[in-house]
Amino acid sequence: SSFTLYRPSSDSPIMRSLYYYLTISLLLRTIATAFLVPSVGRRIRIQTFLSSEAEVSTTATTSSPSFDDYTIGTTTELAILDSVVGSGQEAAPGDILTLNYEGRLLQSDKKFDGGEFCFKLGEGKVIPGWDQGLVGMKEGGKRTLKIPPNMAYGPMGAGDGIIPPNADLVFECELKSVANGPVAEFLAATGLGLNLRTGMLAGFILSIILPKLGIGEGGII
Repeated sequence: SSFTLYRPSSDSPIMRSLYYYLTISLLLRTIATAFLVPSVGRRIRIQTFLSSEAEVSTTATTSSPSFDDYTIGTTTELAILDSVVGSGQEAAPGDILTLNYEGRLLQSDKKFDGGEFCFKLGEGKVIPGWDQGLVGMKEGGKRTLKIPPNMAYGPMGAGDGIIPPNADLVFECELKSVANGPVAEFLAATGLGLNLRTGMLAGFILSIILPKLGIGEGGII
């Protein structure tokens, strides 16, 4: 049997428009929550590990010491290493970035988080090491960040001890896209990101909804 939407009994154009608007909104929210937005536990981890609410200094310098000379417990500056220099758009403050990442404790090399993340660069939505360390990265690039505690979570740590106090961190980052504008802002707010999966979902939903609105074969278009 094919997927069908319940039609409102009223023939009023206003009522029909309101119904379809609410139905589309519910569909988008339900599917995004189930398939695209990470699970509740994972969302909590992302918010904990990347939130800028950690009590750390935001005035640390971004000048990069020699990557190999970074010393745990001593270095206070961000260390950056580009293993792949991308060829796409360059990330700047205010841009919406979608990237794959893996975060590890530098001392033990233990992974504490990873996956895909979408956020607005330079607005304090993430730790200072990310806000400063991802500037200038290009789409398609791969960058490793060694982040000292004063640009991460400082003496408070995070994640109920998963990230200990005064922990040095290392992040492997791959920049998938750089975007801006209202659509990108929405995707960043929902955590969906700009990727093939989001595009396929949008196409699927439109293929269901548009015929119901009379748009498509035999309809308006």
